[in-house]
Amino acid sequence: MLPALPGVASAQPSPALALLGVRPREDWAQGLAPLREIQQERPEDVKFLLVHHTASGNGYNAEDVPGQIRSFYELHTGPDKNWPDVAYNFFLDRFGTIWEGRAGSLAGPVMPDATGGSQGFAQLGCLIGNHQSEAPSLAAQQAMIALLAALADTYLVETAPGSTTTFLSRGSNRWPAGASVTTATIAGHRDMSQTACPGEFAYNLVQQVFPTEVTALRGSSPSPPATTAASSTQPHTDAPSASGTTDPPVAAAPPAEENGFWGSPLPAVTGGALVGGTAGIVAHTVRRRRAYRLATDGRTATDTRPIQLPEHR
Repeated sequence: MLPALPGVASAQPSPALALLGVRPREDWAQGLAPLREIQQERPEDVKFLLVHHTASGNGYNAEDVPGQIRSFYELHTGPDKNWPDVAYNFFLDRFGTIWEGRAGSLAGPVMPDATGGSQGFAQLGCLIGNHQSEAPSLAAQQAMIALLAALADTYLVETAPGSTTTFLSRGSNRWPAGASVTTATIAGHRDMSQTACPGEFAYNLVQQVFPTEVTALRGSSPSPPATTAASSTQPHTDAPSASGTTDPPVAAAPPAEENGFWGSPLPAVTGGALVGGTAGIVAHTVRRRRAYRLATDGRTATDTRPIQLPEHR
């Protein structure tokens, strides 16, 4: 286990994140610890979710992933970046596995790096691969949708298409310190910094697919665009870049696989964008999320009512 460091949350993962089976940091780190204190952030200050890619190769094998993340650690903590740990809160590989990145990210909001003025206002999910040249795999798309939904539930982020949030920049190469920034609540790195990240294919998903699919997975009908505001903080130096009384029938979900995401059936894909819904992952998640909601709002199993999911598009 990693040593307990000042400023790093030591609590158990949030209920929503615990459902995802995220691989903890020690599964890749092999003793690599943060070099300096990792700063926590108040949960209410997480206003949006940000998608990155590593811009590394796409043809890796499952067994290569831990070593790849260690190489990102070496780059991020080395002299060129000088960050205290890997920059991203979570990594997602092409097999659909989600990995905890920056220390403490499973337990609570910790400030990431790599995005200039967004630190403390966003939690970061980073796709392992280069999505300027090709789309993320279907498994990676499903995993990102599930991660974004869990993070949005954990930090009460509105994800309906058109939702935005506004904050004062801490300073980036796109937004000077103190500038008022209004952004979609599911955004891409390029919205915060002058960069091509997360690549054209992934950015198309960020704009056209993820808000609808994430909102559907959360089990709530899309609502009118909402706007929230974040409070000002001290400037920070930028770094580059779901009525009835019984459950509706659902198919039994397959067991988890070491390098898969719940073994869910994969949807069709067209032009790099997820289409036709995410039926397998939704059916599985509805059951698990219902149990979570019962546990957290004090209802018993006999009070269970089905979660009504909006139609997937």
